[in-house]
Amino acid sequence: MPANKNALIRYKTIDNCLRNRYKRWTLEDLVDACSDALYDMEGITKGVCTRTVQMDIQIMRSDKLGYNAPIVVYDKIYYTYADPDYSITEMPLSMDDCKLLKEAIALLDNLDNPEAAKTRKVLAKVKTRLTTILNFV
Repeated sequence: MPANKNALIRYKTIDNCLRNRYKRWTLEDLVDACSDALYDMEGITKGVCTRTVQMDIQIMRSDKLGYNAPIVVYDKIYYTYADPDYSITEMPLSMDDCKLLKEAIALLDNLDNPEAAKTRKVLAKVKTRLTTILNFV
């Protein structure tokens, strides 16, 4: 199994943990949660090491994947999101993102090949949604 899929499972698991404000999450708790998730989803019994989860948190905090997750440590041991509404799975698009998507749709709309024809319905839906967003603001 590619490491990328396992990393994505770990990122989503860490995200779900940090969104749960009813539990205080230590690094060891996050390691256990990631190990359990990998076992449940992929049958991987090896588990995850502490260093892997530390690197995952560092990547989630960075702009490398576009997450910029506001992960903070309090009482020198517990991890949480500084913004209680934050989630890596519910990141809104910026206005610049919407404009770039609109330009990309226009380019794809102009292509005249069998592959582009298959995507016209999807492009129309995305275009309608983007137009709604851009006109709303």
